Amino acid sequence: MVVDVDYVGKQQLKNLLKQFGNGVQLRPTYLVSSGKGVHLYYFLQEPVQLYRNREEVLAELKEALIRRLWNDTSSIRPDSPDIIGIYQGFRCVGSQSKLGVDFPVKAYKLSENRYTLEDIKASIPSCKVDLAPLYEKPRRKSTVTLEEAKELYPEWYEKRIVQGEPKQKSKKQGGAWVCNEALYEWWKRKITEEVKAGGRYFSIMALCSYGLKCGISEQKIRRDAYAFLDHLESLTEDEDNHFSRADVKDALRALKGDRKRLSTIASREWIEDTQRLRYQQISEITENKRLIYILQGEKKRI
Repeated sequence: MVVDVDYVGKQQLKNLLKQFGNGVQLRPTYLVSSGKGVHLYYFLQEPVQLYRNREEVLAELKEALIRRLWNDTSSIRPDSPDIIGIYQGFRCVGSQSKLGVDFPVKAYKLSENRYTLEDIKASIPSCKVDLAPLYEKPRRKSTVTLEEAKELYPEWYEKRIVQGEPKQKSKKQGGAWVCNEALYEWWKRKITEEVKAGGRYFSIMALCSYGLKCGISEQKIRRDAYAFLDHLESLTEDEDNHFSRADVKDALRALKGDRKRLSTIASREWIEDTQRLRYQQISEITENKRLIYILQGEKKRI
């Protein structure tokens, strides 16, 4: 399980390292410098099979861990945690960070620890996430044979097998549920009203997903996506993190993937509530370069 803590300054990094050392916070297996913050990797004792019935529980547990780690001692913006989903990817170690080629993403091993999900839950005071669904076996697919289906579902058998009729497309399209176009328009309003820096790329990916789910043509989705470019670029807070046509083009690759099954868990995590209190910004580039130097100096003392 990986947690991203952003807007980490010199003092915030020292606080985190101290809390890992004295047991106030759960010590990660690896700490990765991401440029503007840190990624905390908690290795698990055993892999967790991501059945659909487990996604929501895992997302809730990860959100609780994020809120535990992202606070007024670890981030300059404690009231603006990035609640990211369980499928969120992160910059690869060794790749270039947003600070430039001189500041690659680096990993620092903090422990040999491997955890269970129960360990993670226990590290979060008053955590009410119910892990019981993780131990429920997923429903098995039907093992009814065609001969048995002929007896059990004669009307279905006649239409689908004998007559060869395709799946009805009045409610479904290509095997995915087709939603009302109002859902697509709702997401467009979300992009205008609630998306901020850090969620811009994924908001366009989500636009593709909602568009496909609502039967919107790819041409219209692309046109709408580029129409948001000026607005999304106006949200830029960091001169090293502008939002360009290339970013829109890259996000539009979601049109070619199987994104019709977009999870509501994921979509709600791609945006942040802009009504949260905003803290005064410091010079993030300078502070984050210091962060990397601190990591290099603190490595021997961890």
